Amino acid sequence: MTQQPDTTPGSVGETYDVFTDAGTTDTLGGNIHVGYWKEGQDIPIAEATDQLTDLVAHRLALRPGQRLLDVGCGNGVPALRIATAHQVGVTGITVSAQQVARASELAQASEARGRVGFRFADAMKLPFAHGSFDGAFAIESLLHMTDRTTALAELRRVVRPGGRLVVADLCQRQPFTGGDRAVLDGMLDMYEIAGISTPDEQRARLAEAGWQLLELTDIGEQVRASYGHAAAAFRDLAESLDAPAAARITAAAELMEAFGKHPHAGYVLITAQRP
Repeated sequence: MTQQPDTTPGSVGETYDVFTDAGTTDTLGGNIHVGYWKEGQDIPIAEATDQLTDLVAHRLALRPGQRLLDVGCGNGVPALRIATAHQVGVTGITVSAQQVARASELAQASEARGRVGFRFADAMKLPFAHGSFDGAFAIESLLHMTDRTTALAELRRVVRPGGRLVVADLCQRQPFTGGDRAVLDGMLDMYEIAGISTPDEQRARLAEAGWQLLELTDIGEQVRASYGHAAAAFRDLAESLDAPAAARITAAAELMEAFGKHPHAGYVLITAQRP
């Protein structure tokens, strides 16, 4: 697994503050994750990102009144969608102050108001008591953490026995080697990613943290179109930005597109349970 040693909660938060300020999340319907397309399906990326959220919610096996933890909540759109559809409470955490503010603003205008809240917190040092939540989910957030085993152990601590964890994340089907390493290293640097794991590394880390794996599925082909859609939207956005911001968004688009086209780029959907 390639590792980005300089990633910290602060640097991740600053990166997401920049992308939030630039308005990049608006291109994905407010979400900050890939979309999911069923075979033969033709829907806009904003709908496809919601569809990915619904896959996560389904695997949580939700019941009304449960309390969930959203790790890396972004602008709060997935948490609000899940809370509204399933009548559950959600606490979202992020290391981006901009995201906390935006998510809290959206929550006030939502019918889930009162059941959803957002706060600034680091998943590797969760400020919650043992067994505080009935379940947890992490959509493209664990890859930013330098010590994912510690984060997973912290999640196990705050989820009650029998509760579920659902993770949706990028993966390396096989290690990027040779000239392809430049694409992977560029992704790590641009998006403040600590590392992109293989499925076997994911399994080992979950076991070490005390989770029982229920399912690990590679849905990479169903999400692959996301990278091209997002890259095109980023390039359109660059036309309205000043030169430095436009250069960064354009570079981010090129890296995203190159990674998305690579056959080793997969995407795992993981369901685990606390024994």
